Amino acid sequence: MLVNHVRVRRFPVLFLLLSSLLLSAGCRSPNKHKTSYYPLPSSRWTQQTEQYLFAQNLPSKLAEANPKSLLRALREKNLNLTDLESMMELSFEKADLTDNTDIYSGVEYYAYAACFAWRILDREGFDNPKTQRASAIYQACLARVLEDGTRDKGFQMNGQWSVHEKIPSFPVYSHGFPNRIHLFRNLTVPKTDTNYNLTNYYVRKGAGLPVIFHPDGNASSSDPLDIYHNLGHPMSATIVILPNEDLEKGFCRIEVVNSRAYSTIKVSGKEIPLAGDFSAAYQEMLERDLSSKLWIMGFLDGDRESKFQGLYMAEPYHPDKIPVVFVHGLLSTPATWMETMNELDQIPGIKERYQFWFYMYPTSGSIVLNGTDLRENLQRTVHHLDPKNANPALKRMVLIGHSMGGLLARLQVVYSDDKLYSGLCRVPFNELQGKPSVLELARKTLFFEPNPNISHVVYIGTPHNGSPLSFTPTGRLGSLIAHTPSWQKNFRSELNEHNPSAFLPAFKIQSQPNSIDMLGFENPFLKVFQGLRPSEHIQVHSIAGDLNQLFESRKGDSVVPLSSALATKSDTVTIVEERHMELHHHPKTISEITRILQQNITEVDALASEAK
Repeated sequence: MLVNHVRVRRFPVLFLLLSSLLLSAGCRSPNKHKTSYYPLPSSRWTQQTEQYLFAQNLPSKLAEANPKSLLRALREKNLNLTDLESMMELSFEKADLTDNTDIYSGVEYYAYAACFAWRILDREGFDNPKTQRASAIYQACLARVLEDGTRDKGFQMNGQWSVHEKIPSFPVYSHGFPNRIHLFRNLTVPKTDTNYNLTNYYVRKGAGLPVIFHPDGNASSSDPLDIYHNLGHPMSATIVILPNEDLEKGFCRIEVVNSRAYSTIKVSGKEIPLAGDFSAAYQEMLERDLSSKLWIMGFLDGDRESKFQGLYMAEPYHPDKIPVVFVHGLLSTPATWMETMNELDQIPGIKERYQFWFYMYPTSGSIVLNGTDLRENLQRTVHHLDPKNANPALKRMVLIGHSMGGLLARLQVVYSDDKLYSGLCRVPFNELQGKPSVLELARKTLFFEPNPNISHVVYIGTPHNGSPLSFTPTGRLGSLIAHTPSWQKNFRSELNEHNPSAFLPAFKIQSQPNSIDMLGFENPFLKVFQGLRPSEHIQVHSIAGDLNQLFESRKGDSVVPLSSALATKSDTVTIVEERHMELHHHPKTISEITRILQQNITEVDALASEAK
C-alpha cells in the first residue's frame, strides 16, 4: 500500500548568506513532521458487559480479574464471539486501570487483552468490519506491551523476554533474521500520523504491529561486524503476540518477523497476511538527520563529522546479497539517500538480491583524502567479510555517488598510474621525507588501482569538471566557514614541513584547500582526475540534471553544468529534468538505477550459469 504525501519544505537559516549556500548546494529537503503514536481506544466497559460475563460464568468483576482468572478464560476453546469481546473489554479495562499504578502488571494485562483480541481476529477475519474494535485494541495493547516493557531492559529477540520479576517472561521467536540478533534490542513503534519527510510511504495491511529496532552504537560488543551499525541505522520488523498453545511456556508468545522477507505468517495451519511498514526506518533516519543538524555542523566542524567517518550497513550483513554502496555529496549525510532507498526497496527483486551500504565522510575535507578513506574502508570491509575471497556477491558491488560523492566514487574505479603524483610533485616519491605513517598515507592516496569488487559505478550530478558554485559569493563564504578535519590538515602540514620544495606551486600544501575549493573549474586536481585511466572491467553510468535552459552555456541542474556532469566517458547517459538537490531520488533516476541493478543481476546469474 502506498501512502503519498505532499512535503512541506523549510531550509535551516543560520544567516542569510549561508542559507543561500545551503539552498544551492546542500542536497537537502527537510520537512515538517508531527508526533503521535497508537492511541488507546476509549473504554467500552459497562455494567451490562459485567452482567453478561457473570451470567456466562466467566471472570466479570474488575477487582477479581487477575492473571489466573484471565488465563482460565483464555484456555477455554468454546467461547463465542460475544464471550471473547467481553473478555477483551475486561482485560483492556483492567490493564488501563492497573497501568496507572503498576506499569509492569499493566504490561501483563495489555498482553491478555491483545490475546483475546487476536482470537476474535483469527475467528472472524482481519478484514471483517465486525473486528475493527478488536483490531484497534490489539494494535494499541501490543504497542503498550512493547513500549512499556522495554523501558528498563530492552527487548530480547530470542528465548525468554523478561520484562520484570513481577510478571511472567514472554517466549520470543524470530523469523527471517538469520544473524546478529543482539542488534535488535532497542525498539520503537513507528508514528502513525500522515505527514512524512518521504514523498511516498509504503505500508502493507495485515496482522501484527510494525516496529523499528535501533542498533546501539555505543554499546560494547564482541561482534566485530557491529562497527557497520555504529551509525544506528534503524531496521524494520513486524511483531505479533499470540495466545500460546503450550501454556507451560507462558500464556502468550511473541513472534518477531522480517516483514521484508515474509508477507504472511502461519498460525494454526492458516496463512495470515502480515502487516509491514517498509518506510519507517528511512523516515526515522531522515528525522534524526534533520534534528541533529550533522550535515551542516559537520561541514562547519570537520572533526565532528570525522568521528562518524566510515562504511555502514542498513541491515545486518547477508552473504548472499550484493552490496549497493551509496556516497553522499557536499553538505550532506547518508540520510540524503533514504528517499532513494525507500523507492528501490519496493522494486521486485531488489531487496531480495541487494543490501544497502553507505559511506559517511566530512564533506568539508579533501576529496582526494576522503576518496582514500573510502578505498580503504571498502577493501577492509570486503576482507573482513570474506577473508578467503570466495563470495561472488562481494565481487559485483554497485557504487553510486551523488554530486561530490561521485568524485569519491570515481577514485575507486580508475588507475592512478603516475599521473596523480606527477601532477602534484616535482621529486620522485622515494625522495619524500616524513613520518612513516604520513608517507604511507601519501602512498595510498597517490598510487592506487580500481577496486576489483566493483562491477558498476553510477555518477549522479557529479561535477567532473567542477562547478561555478566555487566562485560565487555563497561558494566563497562556504569555503571560508568550512572546517577541514584535523587529521587531513595535519597530514598536509607535516608532509609540506618535511618537503618544502617538493610540490608544484599549483598544489601548495599550505593553502589547505577544502572541498569547495577543489570543485573550482580551474582546480588542477580536477584536471588531473580527467586524465586518470578508467578500469576496463567496470561499467560507467552517468545521470545528469538539465533544467532545459534556453542558453547552451547554462544547461545543467542549477549547480553542476551539464557539460561537467557528462565530462567523463560513460557506457550509458541519462538526462533528468530536475534540480541538483532532488536529482538523486527523481523517479527517472530511480528507474535508471533499477535498470542498472537488474542488469547487474542478469550478469551475475549468467556468470553463475557458466561456472556450473
